[in-house]
Amino acid sequence: MKKIGIITIGQSPRVDVVNEMGQMIGGHIDIIERGALDGLSLEQAKAYAPEKEMMPLCTRMKDGTEVMVAKEKLIPGIQDAVDELNQKQVSAIMLLCVGDFPKFKSDCLIVEPKRVVVQSVAGLIDEHHHLGILLPVPEQEAWARKTFGPITKNITITEASPYSNPEKLKMAADTFKNAGCDLMVMFCMGFNKTLAKVFRDQMDIPVMVSSSMLARVMAEIME
Repeated sequence: MKKIGIITIGQSPRVDVVNEMGQMIGGHIDIIERGALDGLSLEQAKAYAPEKEMMPLCTRMKDGTEVMVAKEKLIPGIQDAVDELNQKQVSAIMLLCVGDFPKFKSDCLIVEPKRVVVQSVAGLIDEHHHLGILLPVPEQEAWARKTFGPITKNITITEASPYSNPEKLKMAADTFKNAGCDLMVMFCMGFNKTLAKVFRDQMDIPVMVSSSMLARVMAEIME
């Protein structure tokens, strides 16, 4: 059986996302999960909280508790997870985050979600279209505008965590609908198809779910 590794920036297993992704990747693939915060208590995980000028990322602990972490503090833990998955001889590794990361040392391919999602958006729309971007935290807005700005300047951004109040998702859907967006991107790997249904039920525009897109890409390269 072929094996792939999935690394979350929080704790594994990510039953809220990876189970759904596994169905799309296919039962013939063995998925091995690892997390940058595996083995830590919630109190210990607080040491990874963002400090001034660090990039904040939203993730969850094994029990589902939402935590904010700094990308810069996660790098060593992610590399450790990459090393362990290489030892298990996986065919490819996917990061469960759309953030910007440095190149990790690996014997196998590392799939970076941000590159896949952004290039896919660039292939679907141009500067004449209006793009809606859903983020988990408002502190990521400037980064998201810089990321998608080369594709179109017509961007509406709002935030709603995939781990908190579902009413905020409905409010976000109204924001995109009222703005007249042509395409909406759920730009966080914590969003899944269940949460996407809230938007698809309220808006008559295409919705791109980052986790679903990456699952389909992994299915293709592991066929």
